[in-house]
Amino acid sequence: MKKIVRQQNYLKELIESQGNQILSKSALRCMMRAALEPLVNNPEEAVVLHRIENKSGIAGLLKRLEFSSIPAYDFTDESEHLREKVWANTEFLCVLTHRFVGIIIWDNKTDNKNFVRYYTIYNSKMQNEALDIIDRNTDINIKDFQERFKPDRRDNPLLNSSIRMLIENMDEATKDAVLGYAQVQTEREEEEVSQNTRMVAHEIRNQLSICDLYTEIIKKTCAKSGVKDDSITNALKNMSRAVKMAGNSLISLKSTEKSSIKPYKLKELINTVTDLTKVYYEGKNVECTVENNVDVKIPVDENKFNAAIINLVKNASEAFNPEDNGNGKFINIKTELDGDFVLVRVSNNAGKINEPQNIFKEGYTTKSSGNGLGLMICKKAIEEMYGKLELEVNTDEKVEFVVRIGKVGEVSK
Repeated sequence: MKKIVRQQNYLKELIESQGNQILSKSALRCMMRAALEPLVNNPEEAVVLHRIENKSGIAGLLKRLEFSSIPAYDFTDESEHLREKVWANTEFLCVLTHRFVGIIIWDNKTDNKNFVRYYTIYNSKMQNEALDIIDRNTDINIKDFQERFKPDRRDNPLLNSSIRMLIENMDEATKDAVLGYAQVQTEREEEEVSQNTRMVAHEIRNQLSICDLYTEIIKKTCAKSGVKDDSITNALKNMSRAVKMAGNSLISLKSTEKSSIKPYKLKELINTVTDLTKVYYEGKNVECTVENNVDVKIPVDENKFNAAIINLVKNASEAFNPEDNGNGKFINIKTELDGDFVLVRVSNNAGKINEPQNIFKEGYTTKSSGNGLGLMICKKAIEEMYGKLELEVNTDEKVEFVVRIGKVGEVSK
């Protein structure tokens, strides 16, 4: 008679080997979205392995993955692929592509229900250690995926370095934010913490989407003309800006202050926004014009102001029908003076918004993949800077959002 030897939970041992690092569940969801969302938004040859018992916060993303062309395998206890149910409270997400492999493993058994112990590894040969453990407890041929998707096959060092730097920066910022959460969570209401986490997660996803799209620019440019190219330099500059904005959003969780308001030159702020948002509409037959002639300073939180305008431009670019290749599509960013106030107008001709009375409400969205947080965050951020955000025009020919904010003086010539 064959003797059955029960497996151990070696995934848990991996977590222990990395020092049992602690992470909030909210931050964990941010990390999962950062790994999955760029892939789902821009499908490529890849495979996703996941064991996620509590899908709160990413259920919609997993549903989009299910209906995409990307193979995905579920290893929860109900899965038919498991040999034994030995992983208990331990879960994981593995994303494998030709340009990037990321693995997150976590264990829910901690002293605090809001935190997990976790292990991460990105673009490393050490990924095989985790994948071998999964392979031993399933009938899926994981070794085939290990052979097809492995870091040492990537032939673009600049791209790999950029992605790794991005992920490491976000990982460090996430750890930093967790320390802040541990310090203040007993002093703040649970609902306020939950809302702030959702807001920060939304901003991280927006900035990470910029980084991911720019890595594609790097990849294509390297393949064409080598690494010494102005477009690569510009892409890396914008990636760095976006990472900084995302990191600042996370780190701000440690502070009880809402904003850090200082005088900034409006022209420079709009120039930064213009550089960062090009990636959303370039190549989509959309003309973006910028009228940036107001030479004054405005009192704002630089990161929050930029993020708000970026979100308005991003929404405008996504409002166009992707199947419409006709000419005449436009986005316009315009600054103007109105007495002691500055107006920043962001307009487009993508069509009238339905139910405009609901657009600033949490959870309301017109996008199939949206979460209804973007405009609410923009409005809240602008109001923290003593300004206003309004939908001023809403017709079939033109939709225009207006940010109104006070000025603090002219810029010296």
